[in-house]
Amino acid sequence: MKTGPYLKIAIIAALTAATVTVAPAAVSAADGAAAAASAPGQAPAPAWRTSLAGTLTDNSALFDIASVGPDAAWAVGGQYVDGVGEGVILRWNGRSWQQQPTPAVPQTGVWHAVDGVSAHDVWAYGWGQDGETLARYDGRRWTQTPLPEEKGYGFAKLAAASGKAWLVSDTAIHSYAHGAWQRTPLPKGVRINAIEARTAHDAWAVGQFAYAGQPGRSVLLHWDGRSWTDTAPAGSDLTVAAVYQESARSVWVTALTPYVEDEQQQTKVLHWNGRSWRDVTGPVDGLWATAITGDGKGTVWVSGDPYGYEGTALYWRLRDGIWTSVGGDAVPGGHTQAYDIEALAPTGRTGQFWSAGSYGLITGESTSAQYELIQRSTR
Repeated sequence: MKTGPYLKIAIIAALTAATVTVAPAAVSAADGAAAAASAPGQAPAPAWRTSLAGTLTDNSALFDIASVGPDAAWAVGGQYVDGVGEGVILRWNGRSWQQQPTPAVPQTGVWHAVDGVSAHDVWAYGWGQDGETLARYDGRRWTQTPLPEEKGYGFAKLAAASGKAWLVSDTAIHSYAHGAWQRTPLPKGVRINAIEARTAHDAWAVGQFAYAGQPGRSVLLHWDGRSWTDTAPAGSDLTVAAVYQESARSVWVTALTPYVEDEQQQTKVLHWNGRSWRDVTGPVDGLWATAITGDGKGTVWVSGDPYGYEGTALYWRLRDGIWTSVGGDAVPGGHTQAYDIEALAPTGRTGQFWSAGSYGLITGESTSAQYELIQRSTR
């Protein structure tokens, strides 16, 4: 489990499918510079530039980001102010990131998840000492939305599509439509780590099954508008961390191999073609990949928490069957380390992407501070 300034609900474990068919190994470009050098006449691999960093307190982090176009995006997280946790919602207006007030919403200690349908329909979920909060933005202000009856700090993620929203707890997937919640129970031991919806009739919820005395297994649930169906191959034991829907017949997930003492957990990238899952990891390595997104046209980006503490954020891009590793730039103004990307999102149809997370800043011989981080890819 990963922790920031607050205990996080999003638990990232390992999802590997022993019976998943393996795709041919993708060609790897070692980094953006190598890719450009080895392919004369082609444009260099895209880079990532810092859009916001270090504007919150010295114990802050962002946990999710959502975009509905080049001029409308939201990032959520939290910070400590005078020793008290304070939820943060940041809004991109096409020029800059600004902290967005929520006077009609109860104070939260952290905003944990955000998703948007349009500039006039955005959802955010968080919690604080007084309980959990679900809020909705109508283009002018945030207002509180009723939660399902079952609570308990168990909601891992939320997803929204036109006419519908989902929240996942420890024991159920809750869906909201026409002013009412419906509940789909989860089997005991199933943990959902991510959920994404393309439409009200096409959504995915992914995670893992882990229960004492029983073998672990992958969980890859698909919603077809009527019911949830597990599509995970028999014998798969990865923990699925993140999901991205490119189309009805193209879905991508990141996962981690099972934990084994004294061994490094490895990242896996799997692809669903509408019938089966295939391992397309190729050369992806160097990080625990807990975030994935794409442009809907075949380009996919993966990121997460790099191995170790030194170095900047690490991204992997898949385009035309080729994986390329790309480093994010370093935040200026000090010795930084431990860059961690929690979420990725496209900036509409511009071909660019957002990332959100945190980084560490060395403040003394044995001290450091954590700050929020938003980066943006260039073409």
